[in-house]
Amino acid sequence: MDGVVFAWTLGATIIGGVQAFVQKVVANQGRNSALNGFLMYGLSAVAAFVTLVLFYEVPKELFEIVVFGLLGGVTHAIGNFIRIESLKSIDSVIYFPINKVLGPLIVIVGGIWWFGESLALREIIGITVSICVPLILVSSAEKHRQVNLHLGLILLVISTVLTSFGALLTKKGLAYDETLLCVMLLGQIAGAATSLIIFLREKHVRDGKNFGITLADLKLGAITGVFSFTGFWMLLKAMSMGQISIVYVIHAHYILVPIVLSIWWYREHINVRKVAAVGVSFLAIALLI
Repeated sequence: MDGVVFAWTLGATIIGGVQAFVQKVVANQGRNSALNGFLMYGLSAVAAFVTLVLFYEVPKELFEIVVFGLLGGVTHAIGNFIRIESLKSIDSVIYFPINKVLGPLIVIVGGIWWFGESLALREIIGITVSICVPLILVSSAEKHRQVNLHLGLILLVISTVLTSFGALLTKKGLAYDETLLCVMLLGQIAGAATSLIIFLREKHVRDGKNFGITLADLKLGAITGVFSFTGFWMLLKAMSMGQISIVYVIHAHYILVPIVLSIWWYREHINVRKVAAVGVSFLAIALLI
């Protein structure tokens, strides 16, 4: 992997991990998942729009960009909403490891089939080691600590499939000329709109016209939005220059960040498996760069 691509990927991985932890905070406090998604995507869309207007021209392949940008945003927004709902039922040490085995496998298959990417033997070994990291973290000892393991796992699979497919759609949009910010803007607008629709439907069913938005909701939404814009920008830069099958696998290692932060902040369970996963993670990344 090119050094520049790796730098963008590493930055996106770290920031993505912090963003995931903020979503864990949202779930832990029982706050509205759709509202957080609307604020996150909305703020990110505003930042992308301002940057696009000030520094870039509208690219040529506008129709293709609109189609894939909007589809990617809608798909990711629904997956993001379901992710937080899943985290209300299971711990991050259950969700993220399984999510980051299934997700990269979907993207790898999509990268090879849809984009014609190829993998060297070293990269295949690195991917295999990467997938072992989440598997190391999974333990039956966590089962009794979960609120609703069965529901959490179902929502986990659904959210993983959606967000992985959303990444592939976004990559497709990036294939058209210099489109990074346009794809980002459209994806965030679609994400914000989708999250708002879910939020309005939820509140109508539960509270009628009483939306119950608090200052804490706004703060968490703003924090998530800042991390979302920065992390997504870095990820798109990496995806536009490198193979999505490699970039996405390295990016999947962000799961260690919310797990470590959850152990520190929420005193979630820690064991030798989680410590070993950190070491194996560094080995996997070394094989992929």
